[in-house]
Amino acid sequence: MKPIIVVTSTRTVQREDVEIRHYPFIDIVPIQFEQSCLKPHYDWLIFTSVNAIKIFEPYLASIRVNHIAVIGSKTKKMAEKLNITVDTMPESYTQEGLIDEFKDKLYNQSVLIPCSKLARDKLTTQLSEWSNQVQRLHIYEPVTNTENVNKVHELIKNNEVTHVTFSSSSAVSSYFDKYKVINDAVTVYAIGEITQRKLNTYHQPSKIASEYTLEGMINTILKEVEL
Repeated sequence: MKPIIVVTSTRTVQREDVEIRHYPFIDIVPIQFEQSCLKPHYDWLIFTSVNAIKIFEPYLASIRVNHIAVIGSKTKKMAEKLNITVDTMPESYTQEGLIDEFKDKLYNQSVLIPCSKLARDKLTTQLSEWSNQVQRLHIYEPVTNTENVNKVHELIKNNEVTHVTFSSSSAVSSYFDKYKVINDAVTVYAIGEITQRKLNTYHQPSKIASEYTLEGMINTILKEVEL
């Protein structure tokens, strides 16, 4: 029998080897900002997510940047789709990965980070400690899709799914702020260590895929099922 996998991220995939139930837990709401807050020039522009690059892309024409860095292969693919040249992408798809990439290389630079209102500030803090002028610009905010959260809870309660996947801390909170730990009959998977750490704060057992992408997670689930 095919695994029945709930995908709670905004993006999904089409696969014939699994049954995908797509219920995004998070709606992305753009935040309006005054364009005058942007400087005419930055040494570095950093995109930490696909949503950030999609929402900020219309403003690129109004600034000059020397270099662009992204976190994650999906973010890089979106940049390529929009004809945006990427100079740096860390092997580890996390803020920590980019910090390691920039260590001993980035100082006294002007940096713009357009991001979610709820994004972690580790990257901003570290780059600032290295004497960079960092502007963190909130351009969108994740809002819980309560209807989808309730639907997935019913699927779990009725034993209609085999796996539930989480790709962000926001998605984790949207479910577990309302419902208790998911029962052992359903396997919970996280994309990335940060998401898994958030699951741990709710005492939810989970597994993690070695590749921090939705496709990688599904491939890991398939290998697990075949064992």
